[in-house]
Amino acid sequence: MKTTALLLASALLLPAASAFAQSFAFTAPQADLQELVGCYPAAGPSAKATTPAAGSVTFFGVETSYNTQHEQFARLRQVFEASKPTVVLFEKPDVGIDTCESLTITRLGESGYVRYLAQQHGVRAERLDDPEAEYAYLRTRAEATQLKLYYLLRACQQYRQNTGATKALTMKAMQQLIANSATFLPGTEGVVQNLDAFTAAYRQHCPTSCQWWQRPLGAPATEAFMQHLDDELRAFRAQRLSQQVATHIQAGERVLVVLDRSHLPAPATYAATMRAPR
Repeated sequence: MKTTALLLASALLLPAASAFAQSFAFTAPQADLQELVGCYPAAGPSAKATTPAAGSVTFFGVETSYNTQHEQFARLRQVFEASKPTVVLFEKPDVGIDTCESLTITRLGESGYVRYLAQQHGVRAERLDDPEAEYAYLRTRAEATQLKLYYLLRACQQYRQNTGATKALTMKAMQQLIANSATFLPGTEGVVQNLDAFTAAYRQHCPTSCQWWQRPLGAPATEAFMQHLDDELRAFRAQRLSQQVATHIQAGERVLVVLDRSHLPAPATYAATMRAPR
């Protein structure tokens, strides 16, 4: 696979900075802060009997950044030291860390920095998201053409944001991605087999939208099938997050969950009020 296709394939499998659904929409008066933190004790009638008092979860919202001066990194360190987690859950693939704090941030961004802090404090870190499981779930919720469009469009948006590619480069990259799509979009081999078919499918299913290579990253989907898949993915991620956090809390662990800000769960999910640091 060529370099451009690898870039796109990587983008396709990363839930980075709203690359896919706007999962876990969280609204609060403090939405202008760089992070939103909430600490939740275990709740519910059965929690008292099964959950040690130390079990808790802290959520920390981040945005994609490779700037060492971004204030979120200093505040993440503060939250890490204050919450004293025994386990950290993070998004995006685990590609390790670099030799120091600054290089980790400039090369690997917020996801790498989370793992860097975890290693510094001797805390285990676990990946929260599972793109393959998400894709398998969505395959049961959409027909092949719409599913393929959904993922290819988001890969295109992510690619354009990461590279600033022109229309010509974006179209060339999409051709390569479609040609190799059987690798990461199994079950869709019989549909949208080339760029002409992709363009035709886009016109059919997105008749009132802008040109596909112009779609802005993070913009709310206006097409019904895109909204449907966004909602399905949001629900799947919410359930997965809830289950993972509950498992750790019930084991008496202090959990730190670091998510894209747009992925933060609603406070009602854990029957508590989210608070933001000052």
